[in-house]
This record gives sequence, structure tokens and C-alpha cells, in this order.
Amino acid sequence: PKPCRGAFGVAVHALCYSIVALATMPIAAVIYTSFLETNGPVFTGGFGLNSYARVIREVPDVIVNTFKFSLLATLLITLAGGLISYVVVRRETAAAGLLDALLMVPYVVPGVVLAIGFLLCFQYGAFDLIGTSTIIVLMLFVRRLPYGVRATSAVLRQIKPSIEEAAVNLGASPLQAFARVTVPLMLPGVIAGAMMSFITAINELSATLLLYTARTTTMPVRIYSAVLDGEFGIAAALAALLLASSGLCVFVVLRFSQSKEAAFV
Repeated sequence: PKPCRGAFGVAVHALCYSIVALATMPIAAVIYTSFLETNGPVFTGGFGLNSYARVIREVPDVIVNTFKFSLLATLLITLAGGLISYVVVRRETAAAGLLDALLMVPYVVPGVVLAIGFLLCFQYGAFDLIGTSTIIVLMLFVRRLPYGVRATSAVLRQIKPSIEEAAVNLGASPLQAFARVTVPLMLPGVIAGAMMSFITAINELSATLLLYTARTTTMPVRIYSAVLDGEFGIAAALAALLLASSGLCVFVVLRFSQSKEAAFV
């Protein structure tokens, strides 16, 4: 491609840097605010770790809940997503196509609508899960399952069925061929899908807002309530912790992808 030169090049670069600045300024503001000394909604001046200390002292259970629920949901997504992806990709039938389409419904449906559906479905008898951590995990599993299925399916479509057939012809059972040949090749997609599911799960707010209780509060919900209460220091500190967690997951995915690409070069 031709390099941008002259006034046009300057304008293009200025536009690109402006967009990047617009995207990073809110993040920088959150991190900056998390280190400011505050007293409720009032910034008292100076810098410190008081907001982080308050988070650890006052709401450690919120952090534990967030990662516990998200990890459990991600584990379910990884297991179910791999199985569903295999069925959708390898069984090119009308039923598999319908299954693939239905899996996208939680992705396009607003979180509030999904939460209302869970409230209506799980409030009777043995299925009464209202106010439990189980309903939060199930909601995260259903809402973020499309990420795991899509990421794994993308990799699985690049794996030719003839590879499994060759393993079977050499004496392996279909299950052994899947476990020892297909699964290792699927691993990049599985890990990418798991990381994306985890990142979006720890940041989930819209659906959780209707399902949480005092015992099942998560970090996004606590951030929301802290802002409403004028506790900007706690809100910023929790938001910074979420940013750090999400950034670490993205870093792991990128490094893993680069290492896999280098292995095939």
C-alpha cells in the first residue's frame, strides 16, 4: 500500500491518534481516579491506595463472587462449546444448522430480557433458583456460550475430517482419534473462546443486575451501586481491577496465538 504523505498523511495520522486517544482517555481517567484520595463523592486531594484498601477490606466477597461465577461458567462453556462445535461442524444436517442458529439467540437478546426469562423459568418448586449463585452461573453460561462455540468452530472448520479418518484407519477408535488428534488441534480455538467468555463474564452487568442478591453481588454490580452512592473511589478501584483482569486475559490470548503461529511458520 502507498504511504500517506503531505497534508493528507498528517490528517490521517491525526485522525487515527485522535480515535486512539478517545478510546484510552476514559480508561486512563478510571486508573487515575482509583489512586486519588476520596471521602465519599469528595476528592480530598493527594494520591494513595486508600480506595484499593477499602475494596479489600469492605467488599472482598464481591471480588471472589465475580471470579468464582465467571470461572465456573467458563468451564461449562469450554466443555459444552467444544462438544456443540464438533456436532455443528461435523454433522452438516438441518438439525445441526438449527442448533447453531439457536445458540446465537442469547448473543443478540438484551441481557435484561434474558434475566427476566431466567426469573420466570426458575422460580417454581425444585427449579426455584431465585437468589442463588447457581442462577448467576447458569445465566453467564447461556449468555456467553456463543463465544466459546464460535471460536472453537472457526478452528474446527480448518481441521480436515480426513485427519481423524486416517487415525481410525491406523487402529485408533473414533473416541481416541478425537481425543488425541482433534482436541489438540482445537486447543487454540478452545482457549481463545474460554478467554473471551471469561472476559465478558466478569464484566457482565445488564443481566446480573436483575438476578443478584446481597450474597451474590459481583464487581460490575458493586461498581454501579458505588457510583449511585457517590463512592467514586471504590467504583474506580473495582473498575481498575476489572481492567487489569481483562487486560491480562487479552495478553495471554495474544501471546498464545503468536506462539501457535510461530510454531507453524
